Amino acid sequence: MNETLQITLLTGSLITGIIVIMFSNQLVRKYRLPWLSSYFYYLIFLFVFGIYGIIGSRLIRVFLVKQDLDEQAIASIVSFFFYLGIPFLILSWYMFIRLAREMVNKKVSSIFNLVYFLPLALGFMGYGVLLLKRDLLGENRHELIRSSMLMGFTIVSLIVYAYSLTQLFLQSRRFLDNKDRQNIRLFGMFYIIYVLSTITMINLSYRGPVYGFGFIIVLFAIHLLPIFFLSLYLDKNFVEPAAKHDFYKSLADFIEAYQISKRESEIVQLICKGKSNQDISDSLFISLQTVKDHIHRIYLKTGVKNRVQLTNLIRTFS
Repeated sequence: MNETLQITLLTGSLITGIIVIMFSNQLVRKYRLPWLSSYFYYLIFLFVFGIYGIIGSRLIRVFLVKQDLDEQAIASIVSFFFYLGIPFLILSWYMFIRLAREMVNKKVSSIFNLVYFLPLALGFMGYGVLLLKRDLLGENRHELIRSSMLMGFTIVSLIVYAYSLTQLFLQSRRFLDNKDRQNIRLFGMFYIIYVLSTITMINLSYRGPVYGFGFIIVLFAIHLLPIFFLSLYLDKNFVEPAAKHDFYKSLADFIEAYQISKRESEIVQLICKGKSNQDISDSLFISLQTVKDHIHRIYLKTGVKNRVQLTNLIRTFS
């Protein structure tokens, strides 16, 4: 791979990363959701790691090769640069865990923070000791350091993303709206592809620069897809927190006034979201006839004749 192509790929990756950060910042400013802030900081820390630990290491290698330094010295310096980028990678993983928890209305506990950061901090210091004592590792020390780095990256990445995405897929079952569940899971699918791609590329990087640059491109570029998806999803489905609070307050008063059952209240919420009878059937895993029977009883209890009248009645409880 010639130098011009390398520079083009690096430049393109950086520009893509900047675009992703700009779009994610716009989403945070527009919607002000906690999980969007976590997503924004996840991308920030991940890209700082990419710029400093990955791209920086490659640029340093190119520079040092031109200075006619021996390969052992170059490998030591490059390893040190990558090492300094690891804290940003650790922070990005943590922010992704927070993102996944917050998307399903959960929080990260203080105990979890301790369990997460303590072993990774010890691993980070252990890797630093390995770099400092590399002369004691024999002739294959740089290969040993590289393989240790790849193993650590692969194992921790798999654990972090497996835990986070499991939270998304399992906890999303609590959402009444089938469309919400599908969108949360689709977002998770983007990151299944991402983590498998990055792990594959970085573990094949020893075979040639193509895989190394493939890792950089995936690290920066693939996030455009979930950012675009989130933008479309939020534009169609976002409800201002205050408006949502007012709705649920009105709904609670409505339920109490007309003695609406729990199942009927679930159906009323979905009706107010504009869901069809078939959508409600799919969301609540009940038959279409059962949905119609529940809606008929709701109409009898409230004296309304259609969905518009039902929605307007709930609004009168504001």
